[in-house]
Amino acid sequence: MPELQPLREIHLYDEGTAPTLDVCEVAAYLSEQTGCRQVQSRGSFLLEHATEEQFPDIARGLAALKVMEVDSPWREREPSHGEMEFERRRLAKGDRGPHGVVYEGFGLQVMLRKLITSAGVGTPALQAVRIVFTNRLVGTWGDDLRYHLRTIILGIPAIISTTGLVEAPAKPREFYLAQQQLGPAGQSDYALARLKEQFRGRFLDHDDPHLTEVAKGYAVQAICHQLTGEAFCEDPNCRLFNAHWQEEMLTAQLGDGYCGRHRAWLSELKGG
Repeated sequence: MPELQPLREIHLYDEGTAPTLDVCEVAAYLSEQTGCRQVQSRGSFLLEHATEEQFPDIARGLAALKVMEVDSPWREREPSHGEMEFERRRLAKGDRGPHGVVYEGFGLQVMLRKLITSAGVGTPALQAVRIVFTNRLVGTWGDDLRYHLRTIILGIPAIISTTGLVEAPAKPREFYLAQQQLGPAGQSDYALARLKEQFRGRFLDHDDPHLTEVAKGYAVQAICHQLTGEAFCEDPNCRLFNAHWQEEMLTAQLGDGYCGRHRAWLSELKGG
C-alpha cells in the first residue's frame, strides 16, 4: 500500500436524522481500529460550519445541486424560490425524515469543503479526516451516461448517505421479480411492507438496527482513501469492498472484518 500519512484527528458529523445510527459507537470503533486519540462526534456539518446569516446562500447552493433528471448530467442553474425555501426550512428546523431529492455528490462535497476552508483549519487537511453522515441522497454521473445513487462520496470531507446505504445497493433479484409479478400493486406501501418482511435480513432498511455496524466499515473506507489514495478493496469479504448489491454489503460489513492486506494496514496505522 502507499506510504501512510499521519492521522491526527477524526471528526464525525451527524445530522441526527437516522435514529439507529450511533455515531458515538462509530467513533469508539474508529479510535480502536486506527489508534487515533482525537475522534470527535459533532452535530450537523452545515450547522457547525455555517452561521444563520449564511443559510440563504447555502439553501440556494443546495437547491442548485438537485439532480433534475437521472439521464442528464447536472448543470449549474438558478433554483426556484420554492426549492430554496425547502432547503432553508430543512436547515432551520433540522428536518428528520429522508426525502427523495438527489444531490450532485461531488458538487455537494465541494460546497462542504469550501465551508471548511473559509472557517480555517488548524490541522493539515490530509491529517484530519472529516466524515459527514447525512440522510440526503447523493448521486454521481456514471459511464453509462446516467446518475447513480451512492453510499459514500470519498474525499474531503467524505460523505456517507444513511439513506443511500438503504437505497443505493440493489436488493436481491428475487425481490424485484416478486414485485414485478404483483404488477402496479407491487408499488403500494402494503405490498412493499409484505415484500420487505419476506426478504428480511437480505438488505438494509430504513431505521435498521444494523445501520451503525455498516457505517463503521464505510467510515474506515473514508479514512483509508484519504490517507492512502486507495478507494476500495476487491475482496468481497473485506469491509472496504465496493458493494453494488445489498447482500454483498451485508456480507462485507457484518462478516469477519478485513482482508489480510487491510488488517496489516490498520495495524501499521494503529502502531503509529
